[in-house]
Amino acid sequence: MYKLLLTVLLGLPSAVYASTMSTDQPPVGSLTESFVYVFNDAQYGHNRSLMGWSTVPEVNLTNHIGFEGDFASLYVRSIYPGQGRLLIAAGPRFNFAPHSRIKPFLFAEAGEMRLTTQYSPIKDWNPVVKGGFGFEYRVTRGLALTLVPGEYLGQYQDDGSWNHSFTSRVGITFNLYR
Repeated sequence: MYKLLLTVLLGLPSAVYASTMSTDQPPVGSLTESFVYVFNDAQYGHNRSLMGWSTVPEVNLTNHIGFEGDFASLYVRSIYPGQGRLLIAAGPRFNFAPHSRIKPFLFAEAGEMRLTTQYSPIKDWNPVVKGGFGFEYRVTRGLALTLVPGEYLGQYQDDGSWNHSFTSRVGITFNLYR
């Protein structure tokens, strides 16, 4: 009898703590750091691919709907002088399975992109729109791997046309819980 009482008394606090720290609860927010590759052959028929890094903070408003921002720094390596891009965009995100280990999601964003060229003081700001899909694989409760295999990036040019690019990204996501 004493052994049963001792087992219940020692096991009860850990069982209560485990029930309050459920891994089924979706995160309140997250921060993703990722490597970005942008394929763009729209300018003069040449490869104008960009590579760089991005930071994407996300706030989940409900289990399925969130709001994310995208801050990316990209660089064109295939031309001289080099060109840089700073992307700032934000928009809604829809999480399909917020409780599962593999979480597919859709997102759409709008914002601005700053274009710079080496050895030139000229900086140009253009409107951009983005949209795509991706997957998060939850490794632990607070850590996930993120893959965005398909993303459209449209940039409005000064001449009134749109520059169409396709983007992929892979990164690490840090999930934030209450």
